[in-house]
Amino acid sequence: MAGAALTVALSFAAAALAARAAPRAASGAGLVIPLGGFLARWRAAARLVGLALFVLVIAAGLLGDPHPMKNLAPTFVWTIWWVGLSLVTACAGNIWPALDPWRTLFDGADALARRRRGGRGLALGLPYPARLGVWPAATLLLLFVWLEVVFPDASVPSRIAGLALAWSAVTLAGMVGFGADTWQRNADVFAVYFATLGRFAPLAPGPDGRTLVLRPPGCGLVVAEPVPSGLIGFVIAMLATVLFDGLLGTRAWRALDRVLSGGLARVADREGYVLATAGLLAVWLVLLGAYLATAGLTARLAGLGSGAATARLLAPSLVPIATAYNVAHNLAYLLLQGQELIPLLSDPLGRGWDLLGTATWSPDVTLVGSRFAWYAAVGAIVTGHVISVWLAHRVALREWSPPRMALRASLPLTALMVLYTALSLWVIADPLVRFREPDPSYSMLLPPSLALPLATPRIPG
Repeated sequence: MAGAALTVALSFAAAALAARAAPRAASGAGLVIPLGGFLARWRAAARLVGLALFVLVIAAGLLGDPHPMKNLAPTFVWTIWWVGLSLVTACAGNIWPALDPWRTLFDGADALARRRRGGRGLALGLPYPARLGVWPAATLLLLFVWLEVVFPDASVPSRIAGLALAWSAVTLAGMVGFGADTWQRNADVFAVYFATLGRFAPLAPGPDGRTLVLRPPGCGLVVAEPVPSGLIGFVIAMLATVLFDGLLGTRAWRALDRVLSGGLARVADREGYVLATAGLLAVWLVLLGAYLATAGLTARLAGLGSGAATARLLAPSLVPIATAYNVAHNLAYLLLQGQELIPLLSDPLGRGWDLLGTATWSPDVTLVGSRFAWYAAVGAIVTGHVISVWLAHRVALREWSPPRMALRASLPLTALMVLYTALSLWVIADPLVRFREPDPSYSMLLPPSLALPLATPRIPG
């Protein structure tokens, strides 16, 4: 942990020596890869696949076996879609717009309405309140992660189907009211989440819809563009939710739970849901407060602008940290739990089918060990923080001059990143430590198939 924190600190010195000029205006540009009509055909095929998978998940949730391990819906939603697609989006490119079933449903209905109404679509064109910005998406992200890690029925297939249908009604109504693009840019939590990760990714869509742009990771986060209201809260929520998920597996959290689980607290909060809800909000508020205080100090050192404006400018530079911690926390989980998809595809409803001949296939629980989980976490977290330090310094060079002022202004955020590096690695490392006497309260949480490595989270519920 000390070595990783020192590496991040030294990367700031390296960035200060290597970058002394403001980035060019075209920082988001890169190598243009022409694909012609293939890209349009791929998008059309991806839309059909996304819609088919959505229908399959709903059918599995409503009609399939109620046991989470015998039903496709929990593994697909929480492991393949939420974890797997997040990692693919951050490490490759944002393919969610092509897979988004809700956008496919709206676009199809909108096209049909235009044909029948002579060009008039479904969207009412209601004005979206600019002050709200992406705050609705930030709130929904906290709520979604609460469902994932706190809600007791998060892995119940019928609950998953019900929540998916409820979100379908909400998001389709939002698209009709404000327009699909406006709704997805501000209030659609999944569109905002994957788009934010996609700005870090090395692949981005070209402006003409027929090309892809290959660029250095994080390059899309340095492009000067207006930062919507609420983006700070959303990016901090990306950090806080994954950090809190890991915090639940630490000895510190279990000790806190034991202390607060006696007496009246035990009567009022027998399962610890109130404590977990308060913990999630507390982690988000503490990180948000620390970041805003850091931005305020940065503004004072730079002598220009306000703390709020500085916080908005530097918020995108935190995305690599969120990406890195996502990889560190979820990679081992994806490699282990993701194997469950192979037999489930043969029997998605748990009816005893063997459609693909893989229904009896058994996952290899020894594929990932604690050593791999730890070193992958260290590598991801250090790399993500180093990229964030570099991006923050580039933004500072763009906004403040001379370079000496930009260097001075970057110090508070670098210090915060160093502290977060140590905190992140502690959260990852704590469940991996082998104690002389195992903690029975923690060993009861995991089924035998997921007991190694201990840092691997389980399906919600």
